[in-house]
Amino acid sequence: MVVLRAGLCPGLTEEMIQLLRANGIRTVVDFVSSDLEDIAQKCSFSYKALVAVRRVLLAQFSAFPTNGADLYEELKSSTAILPTGSPSLDQLLDSGLYTGEVTELMGAPGSGKTQVCLGIAASVSLGLKQHVLFLDSTGGFTASRLYQILRARAEDGEEQLEALQRIQVVRVFNIYEMLSALQELRDRLSQQVVSSTGPLKIVVIDSVSAVIYPLLGGKHSEGLAIMMQLARELKTLAKEFSLAVVVTNQVTRDSSTGPLKPALGRSWSFVPSTRVLLESKEATWEKATTQRVASLAKSSRQPTGIQVELDIGNGDVQELSPATPTQGL
Repeated sequence: MVVLRAGLCPGLTEEMIQLLRANGIRTVVDFVSSDLEDIAQKCSFSYKALVAVRRVLLAQFSAFPTNGADLYEELKSSTAILPTGSPSLDQLLDSGLYTGEVTELMGAPGSGKTQVCLGIAASVSLGLKQHVLFLDSTGGFTASRLYQILRARAEDGEEQLEALQRIQVVRVFNIYEMLSALQELRDRLSQQVVSSTGPLKIVVIDSVSAVIYPLLGGKHSEGLAIMMQLARELKTLAKEFSLAVVVTNQVTRDSSTGPLKPALGRSWSFVPSTRVLLESKEATWEKATTQRVASLAKSSRQPTGIQVELDIGNGDVQELSPATPTQGL
């Protein structure tokens, strides 16, 4: 249910909204189903202006029939593929991150999820000159590490600084702050006010499980509802504004010997179009390893189970081996 707010469509002012609310009209459905002549008399509005607003709202929010060919052409014209900064990860993802979709990076703590996210942010900002929104819910974002990655990819100090300025970081430590940040983003995108530094093409969220987990467990129907509200918000943002959305998630096991599986359960499993599992390679007790194995756990384009090796210890996430098919997860 879409709530009436200023900027939703031309002619819908804050003053008009306040008067409509005073007469029990709060949503788009309330407005378009009301008697406009009656509203014009009660609120002292121009009937002609109300008709114009209703016509725009109907065009924006009504469902119109379309065919598969038109949808396919729209998909081709609106979809972009963003490089991750890692040739092997791009290969795993069938060329990179697709706009209009949610991509999930899952793994245990220390598996390299945040490092890969930083690499993606650096690649989009530096290589494509696109704006990045990074929502940090764990406190894992470090500007020094991001700067290290940028310095490894560009020698020019001014270019590095410009790339840093294109990455906006918002710290959100609960689900309500995250939803508020996403709603604010939607409003800015709707009004075509994002940033003077350039267009926004990607939203990175590290991590979704950190803000959702506290709401689940026991009688978790309310928590589940809020989780699905977040899911709808992410998928809608991706589709409506042609954004690539990258989220990170934790993993769990059914038993100590069971296979790793993504957290947040079956309901969340339908949200990401693509899922990548990150795992650390075995290391000795004397020396930790920066090598990671990335496995494709879900995809509509590639066979699942494909693996590549990454090294997250460098300023760049580098390819160590070609993609190899393995047993599905």
